[in-house]
Amino acid sequence: MPDYLPNILLICADQLAQRAIGAYGDPWARTPNLDRLAQEGVRFANVYTPCPLCMPARAAYWTGRLPHQTGVLSNGRRLPVPQIPDCRPTLGSLFSSIGYECVHFGKAHDAGALRGFRHYPTGQIREPELPPHLGANADTFIDRHTTHACVEYLRQRPRSPFLMIADLNNPHNICGYVGANRGPHKDQPIPGPLPDLPPNFEVEDFSKRPLPVQFICCSHNRLAQAAEWTPENYRHYLAAYYYYLEMVDAQIGEILSALDAGGHRDRTRVVFYSDHGDGLASHRLVTKQVSFAEEATRVPLIVRGPGVVDDGRLIQRPLVSLLDLLPTLCDWAGIPPPEGLWGMSLQPWLEGRDLEPLRDYVVSEWYSEWGYTISPGRMLRTSRYKYTRYLEGDGEELYDLESDPFETRTLINEASHAQVLADHRRRLELLIRQSEDPFFLYEVKVDPRWRSHPPGYYNHRGPAAPEWTEQRSKQTALG
Repeated sequence: MPDYLPNILLICADQLAQRAIGAYGDPWARTPNLDRLAQEGVRFANVYTPCPLCMPARAAYWTGRLPHQTGVLSNGRRLPVPQIPDCRPTLGSLFSSIGYECVHFGKAHDAGALRGFRHYPTGQIREPELPPHLGANADTFIDRHTTHACVEYLRQRPRSPFLMIADLNNPHNICGYVGANRGPHKDQPIPGPLPDLPPNFEVEDFSKRPLPVQFICCSHNRLAQAAEWTPENYRHYLAAYYYYLEMVDAQIGEILSALDAGGHRDRTRVVFYSDHGDGLASHRLVTKQVSFAEEATRVPLIVRGPGVVDDGRLIQRPLVSLLDLLPTLCDWAGIPPPEGLWGMSLQPWLEGRDLEPLRDYVVSEWYSEWGYTISPGRMLRTSRYKYTRYLEGDGEELYDLESDPFETRTLINEASHAQVLADHRRRLELLIRQSEDPFFLYEVKVDPRWRSHPPGYYNHRGPAAPEWTEQRSKQTALG
């Protein structure tokens, strides 16, 4: 047991790609509070979500288990989501059992994985009027309420030790932006320059990508809504994303200021991360779904506090999974982590030691968003390469992230990388066996209509499978 139990403040943003933050090098980002947090602590460079989708990711990192182990594989609707059973240890149950006051504010979406936390109800506080080129929805106003509740809690000087989670929605507001700007449209002008398109905006080899990736526009409402966008529309999308990120950065600043004002800073370790990323117009992607692209799976992880080096360093090793969060926090509190966890404690690197990592890859999983299409996939990221495998069509991708960090050219059919491909196939197959992953037993469920147009998201017309199915169901119900 440590000499004292530190307070822990976890701050989560929803749908925030690592690349979009100033501290990680994005020149268009306006994130002064996150940048300052990074300067006062450390950043991890190679951090990946266990699933590029909200509920499976959150259920995974609150329990330390991969999605196929929790059984939480989607966001619901046509695929009922099971609740995490009471016998499964969670972060909240572990910490509350040793006397921590565990409190949670904001978005849950956890399938019961936040058991052990006292949940403060969400509400809405209206923001001042947003610029006319942006849309406001529940994401905008819930974050303001969550921030206010967090600040009030910290002002009341809670007893130590506490484990507090501030679960903020933005920049998830970008999803509503896509819906409000669906199809061909002329954008309203914005003050200042538009962000540049990323270097991987255009896709030269669509037909070489796995079928689920080629046809995300047919399984994902948001990408179908953006199918007919112009490059200029995508630049406005990026401008909106950075605005929503600026909003949540300001709210994070309020929470950190309240932590300091309450006299908790010297005894509190702060962890900032996001549950998954966003397409950021890479490969013409908006929001996230099916694809394991870097923008969707690579997330920020910033840590500050007592016992953590404070020189603002960017830690390149090890490869990090959000499943490492629970073992790391357990390490801080002297709690033995549950048996059989795939994750590991990051404390040695937080102390400034550069050890040889205990593993040489991280993984991410996909099953389905809502159950309208099911295209199971797996990702395995090693120090240099990323390998993905989809059941549908035996689809595979292999990228050299050292020479091609924007994943512009898959190496699957390159003879020069045949041995690399074979090695990554072997590693994934071994992991599937060792973790009792039913991946190869899953069924693909995709109507042929969702694989019928020429490759390229810009060739899609009409709604995607979820919206189309719901429209047909309503028509049938009306007779």
